[in-house]
Amino acid sequence: MSSIGLIRKIFFEKISDENLKTYIKEKIGDVHFEESMIKLSDALKNTIASLLLNEEAKSSDLFVFVDGPRMGKVGEKEKVKDVREYVKSITGFKSLHYTFAENNKGLADSIIGGVSEIINQYGRVIVLEDDLVLMPNFLNFLNQGLEIYENNPKVMSVCGHSCKVKAPTDYPYDAYFFTRSSSWGWATWKDRWNLVDWKLNDWDSVVANRKAFVKSQGSDVFKMLRDCKLGKNHSWAIRFCYAQFVQNRLSVIPNNSLVDNEGFGGDGTNCKRYSRFKFQLNDRKEHLYFRMPSEVKLDPSLYKQALWYHSIPLRIWSRIMYILK
Repeated sequence: MSSIGLIRKIFFEKISDENLKTYIKEKIGDVHFEESMIKLSDALKNTIASLLLNEEAKSSDLFVFVDGPRMGKVGEKEKVKDVREYVKSITGFKSLHYTFAENNKGLADSIIGGVSEIINQYGRVIVLEDDLVLMPNFLNFLNQGLEIYENNPKVMSVCGHSCKVKAPTDYPYDAYFFTRSSSWGWATWKDRWNLVDWKLNDWDSVVANRKAFVKSQGSDVFKMLRDCKLGKNHSWAIRFCYAQFVQNRLSVIPNNSLVDNEGFGGDGTNCKRYSRFKFQLNDRKEHLYFRMPSEVKLDPSLYKQALWYHSIPLRIWSRIMYILK
C-alpha cells in the first residue's frame, strides 16, 4: 500500500502533553503497545505507536533511516545505539527496512538522501520525522491523495499537517489547497521530487522572484531560503517549497490536521518550546474516506487563513509568546 520513509533525527524530544499520552494509551491496546514505550526521552516510539494505529500500516513497507551520532556530543553514541536496537525490533508493518549512517549527516542530507533512495525505487513516498504523532486516519488521507493526484502536475505534495483553519459552511470538501508544503508528515511523487534544485544554483532568479515568493508562501520564506544558501541553516523543506513556487504547484492539506508535532519541548533541532502551529489531537470522529477537491485551485478563505500563519504580525506575536514561555 505505502512506502513510508521515517527519518530518525539524532536528538530526543520531550513529551509534555498528558492528553497526548492518554490518547495513545487508550488507542493502542490492539497492537500490544506497552506503557514503558512512552518515555520522555524518545519521540520515535510515539511516532511508531501512532503510525501503527493506522489500519493501512500493516500493508505498508516501512523504511527507517537513522543518522549517526554528532561529534563531541557526550552520551549520544550510546543513545544512537539504543535507537538502532529499538528500530530492529519494530513490528506490525508489511516489511521493515533500516539504514544506519556511520557518521552524522544532519537532518537535510538525511532526508534528501533517504527520500531520493526510496522514491526512485517506488515512484512515491510518505515521509515522517520522529517527533510526530499521527491520527489513525493519517495514512488514509495521504494514500488517497497520492492516488487521486498522481497524474495531476499541478499538485506538488500531499500533507497531513494543517494550520488551524475553518472551512466556509458551504465548502464541500475535507481538504484544501495551499501554496506551501508542510514537512510534518507528507508525501510526493518521483517526478516532482526530482525537479527540486537542492543546490539553489540559479540564485539570481531566486532574488528576482523574492517578492512573488513571499506573497505566495509567507513573510518568512525568503529569509529561510537565503540563510540556507549562506549555510546558516540546512533546511531541505524551504528548498522544496521554493521549487513548488517556481513550478507553480499546490499542496493538498486536510481541513483538520492529522498530525501533531511533539518537537516543541525545547530539545528539538528545529522546534522549540512554543509554536503557533502547536495544537492537541482530539477524539473527533475519525473518517477513513476524504472528499478531495476535484479541481486543483485555491479557496480564497482557506488560503487567506493558512497564509496568515506566516504573516509578520503573527510571527511577532509568536516570538513574544516564545520569550514569555
